[in-house]
Amino acid sequence: MTLTVISPPGEKALSLVEAKTWLRIGHDGEDQLVSDLVASAQARLEEAAGLALVTRTLRRTLRSWPNSLARTGVRLRPSPVKSLVSVTVIDAEDVSSDVTSHFELIDGKLCVKQTSWCPPVPFGAIVQIDFDAGFGDASDVPDDLVQALKAVLLESYRRSADAAMPPEAQAVIAARREVLL
Repeated sequence: MTLTVISPPGEKALSLVEAKTWLRIGHDGEDQLVSDLVASAQARLEEAAGLALVTRTLRRTLRSWPNSLARTGVRLRPSPVKSLVSVTVIDAEDVSSDVTSHFELIDGKLCVKQTSWCPPVPFGAIVQIDFDAGFGDASDVPDDLVQALKAVLLESYRRSADAAMPPEAQAVIAARREVLL
């Protein structure tokens, strides 16, 4: 199972101006460093939390349908998943079949519609699931995640990009972790 970014977010969850203000940098000499650290901190936080902060279009590629798809659906990650763009089966001869009409998105899960069935995936074929994930624009990112991002940024700026996840960010991630029953 692979994840590919089809359309990256148009902006970072934390602007350069906000980052420089947070880090108390009053000059332009470190703009590139701060910009790189913001991108790195955002990627680290998103990976650790299983979230997409700013909306982007992603593609999940599978070799077969997961066993749980027909029964309970399949949770698409990262979350929050906003919309299902398409579901395509591509056979071994590179012939595509759009099977989106068989599926719906329910609470971030890809589910087979009740009035439909799970289309077959021939030997050697792949399935591509395109979806939009994220909270929206940078202004839509919840405050607790912005604060966690700032904590990761500060830790990276003080030490290095390989610094440990700060406790403040770990607490936000733990509070947002989904409980699986």
